[in-house]
Amino acid sequence: MHHDKWKLRIGGVLLILVGLWNVFGFVMTIEFAKFYLNIIDIENIIITIFMLYLGYILIRYS
Repeated sequence: MHHDKWKLRIGGVLLILVGLWNVFGFVMTIEFAKFYLNIIDIENIIITIFMLYLGYILIRYS
């Protein structure tokens, strides 16, 4: 298990990077669409928060 820690950390960093990329894309969408929210956007927010949290857990406990 000791040799697999770097894999967990890389996975956590990738999850956080993708989550931050989604946040950036969502902010750009809001700015261009004049605060137009859709159900799909709310789903993307929930998935992004979950990805950021999971990435944090992977890095924290690896």
